[in-house]
Amino acid sequence: MPSSTIISKILLLTGVVAIGALGSNANAATRLYSPYVTPGELEIEYFGSRSVDGDNSKDNKQKQQFAIGYGVNEWWKTELYAKFEKEPQDNLKFDEWEWENLFQLTERGEYFVDVGATIAYEWTPQSDRADNVEARLLLAKDIDKTTHLLNVIAEKNVGSGPKDGVEGKLLWSSRYSYSRYFEPGFEIESDFGELKNSGSFDEQKHYIGPAAYGKIPLNFTSRADGLKYRVGYLFGVSDAANDGEAILQLEYELHF
Repeated sequence: MPSSTIISKILLLTGVVAIGALGSNANAATRLYSPYVTPGELEIEYFGSRSVDGDNSKDNKQKQQFAIGYGVNEWWKTELYAKFEKEPQDNLKFDEWEWENLFQLTERGEYFVDVGATIAYEWTPQSDRADNVEARLLLAKDIDKTTHLLNVIAEKNVGSGPKDGVEGKLLWSSRYSYSRYFEPGFEIESDFGELKNSGSFDEQKHYIGPAAYGKIPLNFTSRADGLKYRVGYLFGVSDAANDGEAILQLEYELHF
């Protein structure tokens, strides 16, 4: 584990940004993270989402994201993403790069909740757009055969280009460990928008819906651990939300 000084600095940075965010006009659905790092693990990841809405101006907005990451040691994983987006009535196109670092801050089961954090920098080739910094506080808790995850997400524009204020989201996941191959559950996602203009519940974007998780053995090599999946459908429960969001997250893991 990292030293107490490193832990305190990361928690302080993540906490300050996250607190400022609680109070984006992109798809609501986003990647879900646990706070754990496996040293020597090479991970190839895909995340995709699609909006579903009776309004053609909001229907079929997509995210397609591809990443490669590596567990550098027992508490640090680094990852690089190529991110594509599709607006309704438009074609899929490259949007931005993202460099992300995940820090496991406690051992699993060491305290009441397991704690981690991510810090990511997103940059785009478009000269008329600002870059973006994203921070997450990751909390996890196992209770009997259930697992519960909370991602507190905050974003802030940096660099040149037009800038918005701090924006934030919460993503909650609960699942039941029926087997390693299939874990049924549900997710709740709330997009609060910009702090200064967060508005009422119906002016924010809130979703809830069923999800499933698990790991499929794919032993193409002796180092392969399998394909982890997350699939779900979130229903919009506020006026500003889309009618629904379909999500798919895949992670193929190799160990060295």
